[in-house]
Amino acid sequence: MFDIPIPERLQLLTRGEGWFGRAPREFKEAVLGAVDWQTCLAGEALYRVIDESGDPIGIVDGSIDVYSRFAPGENPLLHIGHEGLWFGVGPLLSGQRRRATVVARTDTLLARLPSRAMRQLLAAEPEWWRVLGSGALEYGDYFAAAYAEMLISDSARRCAATLLRITGLRPPRRARPDRASVVVTQAELGRLVNVSRTTLVQILQQLERNGLIEQGYRTLRVRDASALEAIAAQV
Repeated sequence: MFDIPIPERLQLLTRGEGWFGRAPREFKEAVLGAVDWQTCLAGEALYRVIDESGDPIGIVDGSIDVYSRFAPGENPLLHIGHEGLWFGVGPLLSGQRRRATVVARTDTLLARLPSRAMRQLLAAEPEWWRVLGSGALEYGDYFAAAYAEMLISDSARRCAATLLRITGLRPPRRARPDRASVVVTQAELGRLVNVSRTTLVQILQQLERNGLIEQGYRTLRVRDASALEAIAAQV
């Protein structure tokens, strides 16, 4: 399904702007020397909030959905992640259950690090706990960004900021920033931006007329990230 050579897989996992990409070279080499490769089909859960344990996971190719456990009632989609994103270190740090459910949005190629192997690495190099801590802080940044977007009063600005985040074009950017598209429906995007379908369609049509985005069937591609960033940053 994913005909990606091992060297390219390793590059995608390490060259991202996120916490793993910034980690010490020795840490990355040790982790990648112990991973197993796994393919998840679209709609398959990588882990759920009810799981008491689990393994750290890196996305090689594909996209995932993140659902928070803190919302009442229907669990809303919070974030969409892409290649280069690592997640799942929380239980190693806290010994607690996971705080999110992660589901494959598309068929996805993953690198899964067995928790036992990670604990062995940490026992040998205790200073690497600090690296995992930076990862946990970065997860908090994603959730804080999603909340901050909801506080933007202008719907067009809020939409621009959300589009940049879910397409992986806001720092820390996806490992392949040339891939500026995301699989998303208008209904999903409307909930993420918290606007009515009518308002969302008007905003998207204006962005498309101005050459900032391109819409397809259940997909959206950003054509001008700088222009979207300028809209999102307007005061």
